[in-house]
Amino acid sequence: MGKKPVIIDTDPGHDDAVALMLAISSDTLDIRGITVSAGNSTLDNTKENALRILTHLCSNAKVYKGAERPMLSVLKPSKSIHGENGLAGTTLPEPKGMAELRNAVQFLEDEVKLSEEKITIIALGPLTNIATFILSAPELKHRISVIFMMGGAVFGGNRTPAAEFNVWQDPEAASIVFESGIPLVMCGLDVTRKCGMLEKDMERIRDSKGKACKLTAEIMEYFGKTAGNSEVVFHDAVAVTRVLRPELFKSMSCNVVIDLDGRYTRGCTVTDTIGISGGRINAEVVLDADREGVSSFIAESLLKLDGEIGRGSC
Repeated sequence: MGKKPVIIDTDPGHDDAVALMLAISSDTLDIRGITVSAGNSTLDNTKENALRILTHLCSNAKVYKGAERPMLSVLKPSKSIHGENGLAGTTLPEPKGMAELRNAVQFLEDEVKLSEEKITIIALGPLTNIATFILSAPELKHRISVIFMMGGAVFGGNRTPAAEFNVWQDPEAASIVFESGIPLVMCGLDVTRKCGMLEKDMERIRDSKGKACKLTAEIMEYFGKTAGNSEVVFHDAVAVTRVLRPELFKSMSCNVVIDLDGRYTRGCTVTDTIGISGGRINAEVVLDADREGVSSFIAESLLKLDGEIGRGSC
């Protein structure tokens, strides 16, 4: 069986960095490109962060710059979590390459149109790039196999009591994606919060001297200081794990609507888990996971990637 063609849309971001490492380590993903947007930090920072991560990992994946701000609102980076540059506490090299000349939406249109197989999108940040692509080329929607997204929550949020950060940052974009008819898997806080790394797996990462584990150890140390507790949750890496190891997760099919107008609930992913709305089923909502399996898979993927880097010339 051939590799699955994927485009990763991201806003690195500490947990985005770990998610990228998992994707790069996979033998089953063909990463056609990485599109970046503002989100956890400004576009200049997220673009540079993506390039620095790829340089650190000796990866030749290409990076495409996308949205500088949400569709209708003002960008509000997550400085309290990710620091001024989006990857505070890490020691990454200066990028060897540059972002491509084509912007993210142009790349999405070209790649989706020309690919022999349907494309899978892994969306790890605000959905601005994906929504813009849908609006600019609606005739290509059928060429997308599925969108796996880290975002949303059935119960509660992390940016407001009702809204998760990625959806809250650009709820208009999220609404466009959820209403697009493209198959969608929502891997939100309901499941990612249940997938904190186990201490035994964090020790395996700390004990490794490889590049991927070294970067992850720095991220774990930074998260431990900023979160004020010992549990480390790599939200975006959990979403990539859902792509690669679906048997570790439990989900249900639901109608999900994005609240755009609520005074206290803007950005909430209103999820009908009891079928009362009569709305169209538009998402597979991931609700639970085998925590030990997810934690072990993340650690094993990082160790595997270190082995692959070690055998290369980088």
